[in-house]
Amino acid sequence: MTTTRGRRSDAKSGPPRPRSSPLRNFDPISLLAVNMGVIGFMWVRHGGLARIDGLGDSLVALGQLAGLYAAVGLLLGLLLASRTPWLERRYGMDRMIHAHRLVGFTTVWLVIAHVVLVVVGFALAARISLWGQVVDTVANHPYVAQAVVGFVLIIVIAGMSVRAVRQAISYEAWWFVHITAYGAVALAFGHQTAIGADFVLDRWAWVYWSLLYLSVAYLIFVYRWVAPLFRAWQHRFRVEEVVDEGPGVATLVIGGRRLDAFRVQAGQFFLLRALTRGRWWKAHPFSLSGAPDGSTLRFTVKALGDDSTDLQTIPIGTRFALEGPYGGFLAHLPTDRRMLFIAGGIGITPFRGLIDDLDRPTDVALIYRNPSPDDTVFHEDLVRLAEEKGFDLHLSYSRFGGGGPNPFDPKRLRSLVPDIAEREVFVIGSPRLIDAARSGLRGAGVPTRRIHLENFAY
Repeated sequence: MTTTRGRRSDAKSGPPRPRSSPLRNFDPISLLAVNMGVIGFMWVRHGGLARIDGLGDSLVALGQLAGLYAAVGLLLGLLLASRTPWLERRYGMDRMIHAHRLVGFTTVWLVIAHVVLVVVGFALAARISLWGQVVDTVANHPYVAQAVVGFVLIIVIAGMSVRAVRQAISYEAWWFVHITAYGAVALAFGHQTAIGADFVLDRWAWVYWSLLYLSVAYLIFVYRWVAPLFRAWQHRFRVEEVVDEGPGVATLVIGGRRLDAFRVQAGQFFLLRALTRGRWWKAHPFSLSGAPDGSTLRFTVKALGDDSTDLQTIPIGTRFALEGPYGGFLAHLPTDRRMLFIAGGIGITPFRGLIDDLDRPTDVALIYRNPSPDDTVFHEDLVRLAEEKGFDLHLSYSRFGGGGPNPFDPKRLRSLVPDIAEREVFVIGSPRLIDAARSGLRGAGVPTRRIHLENFAY
């Protein structure tokens, strides 16, 4: 490991922060809990408990409850992927994507439970075979055939989201199948409105459920579609320069109209979408690698796959759509505490922008982990900035020279940053680096509430 001790420099003020959401203090977990309680109450009010009399009827009642919560799960999964700024700024996109996956698989099991319990329950109550009940249900109940299609879609989506399957198929195939979730939700809504007790028997319940569906549809429409398209039209983002930063690494300099009015801050990231044939529907996350100057935005890209490799040779003038800005760290910045930044590989990019933008760079220490010096992005730049701005830079290598000492050993962390237990810590990197850093930081005495993590792998 190499260390550069910087000299102190005068502080500078950064650009204005993006507007914070008026909902920043509103607890979405409480909102979810209230909705779950209301739905459970509706089920009881519509005779759910009263129907638990005999095995067949009990299974049907429980199956209906599972179906109601499965519908909530579908909506919650879409909400977590809606790019809603209020939620993203509160939790960070990586945590929301993780929650999206957990909610998705939980919803699948609820859907399976709904189908199995209802079919078996009706078959027992009618004293007919399971196959006879399936045929009767599909043939004689409205929207059940559509619900079967929705059920199949949900199972296929879940199957292609399993990590092993996801890694074995192309992004294009995964994306095409995943967007059919919108169709599955539409079919579920039709199924509920046609035969669901919460719709058929209670006008207020119908209004309640309709508002849930419409609210989620509105958020997806506005933040996944309208906002990016409007921003692309308003600012006319385009590539102005491609800067070679070293083997497999390049910086895209993107300009546009009225960027001085674009509320963005160092440390944030965007989903970049090249508006060219074959690329317009692919969005990839990249962090700002320099402080916004009001006329350009800089994104440093490392060749980790076909798309990121192609972006390094993209023609000047190529138009882009930018979704964002995102970045959960900004909810914790600025802070009065001294800070520790920990980065791995290309995860250095948001910290590179923050260092340019901080008004107290001398209160920062940076631990940057790479396999070797050749893999270190911005190596010379970081050494120069450490000298000029006065922050402490610790470069660590896992393979070079047989591998240096583990920088995330608690004793090593306390040696590198003696006051580490008093600092606010920000970590960006691969899941493996994040796990190692989190464990070491806790062992070094850093309270969990002061460890802020952002997974750079989506």
